[in-house]
Amino acid sequence: MLAEIRHFNDAQHHAAHLRSWQQVYDQISSGRFCSSLSRLNTGQLEVFREVLNQRVVQYGRAPADMVHFAIPIHAPLPLTLQGRSVGSHAITALRSNEEFIMHVPPEVDSIQLSVRNEDLAALAPEFYQQLSGQRHWQPVIQVRPEQLASTRSTLLGVFEQALENPDLLEFAGSQKLVQHQLISLLLDMLHDSVPEQRLNLTYATHSDIVRRSQAIVMDSSDEPVTVLDLCQQLRVSRRTLQNSFQLIANTTPVDYLRSIRLNAVRRMLLSPAHAARGIREAAAYWGFYHLGHFARDYRKLFCELPSDTRSRGLLQ
Repeated sequence: MLAEIRHFNDAQHHAAHLRSWQQVYDQISSGRFCSSLSRLNTGQLEVFREVLNQRVVQYGRAPADMVHFAIPIHAPLPLTLQGRSVGSHAITALRSNEEFIMHVPPEVDSIQLSVRNEDLAALAPEFYQQLSGQRHWQPVIQVRPEQLASTRSTLLGVFEQALENPDLLEFAGSQKLVQHQLISLLLDMLHDSVPEQRLNLTYATHSDIVRRSQAIVMDSSDEPVTVLDLCQQLRVSRRTLQNSFQLIANTTPVDYLRSIRLNAVRRMLLSPAHAARGIREAAAYWGFYHLGHFARDYRKLFCELPSDTRSRGLLQ
């Protein structure tokens, strides 16, 4: 697990630090170059945010076996990729090993995710089929302004919390939750770019999806289960899973799974066998890397603070 923030005063030094990329950054506008590069790497997912103060032309080849997405935080125009204009409500995508050339304006700020081909094929088969099958693939993807704004805000929040709490990311559960949450945000944003197959499912089928989801959760008592886990194991889309939980359990899969994880933390805090484990460690074990959100959600569900629960556990 890698979490770091670096600063550079040379464009190529910045580019070279992203070692999985075969690329060159050439500074075009005049003036002192300053940049920052924040990185998070879980092994299965790489995320980085870069801020460049000068106009730069970037060219080279994208990493192998991954699809690379860039979401603008602040991107003054004009910005072009592969000779195509990137508007203010668009994201970009580069395929595995794709050669690229990108003209970046001064003061650009973007967050970028590289997702493994196998993960994208499993989690978003319609999009991956379009990505790999089209002869005239468009690397610039238009996104609804409100969807882009919402995704960007949540994405930055998750990314910054992960960077600020690297010790919590030593736990496999937290790494998995960060990775799956970031991929889910990306797939939500891409949803409108590929029409989803509409299925007329019966009430019994929806009920069975929820029942089988519960069975998967119960069989995975040693690690957190995510929405993406359920989609992969049940071979259903995230929209189908969402509809099933809403219809049968009157909740969302995300809220349901969060409650399951909060209950797991509670059992750990009350267990004499885990008396030496603190609240922070117990929360991280079950994938809660944002401690403020964890405490809020815990109190909402159980009407008490995690510290109250732990105090009772220590008295047992």
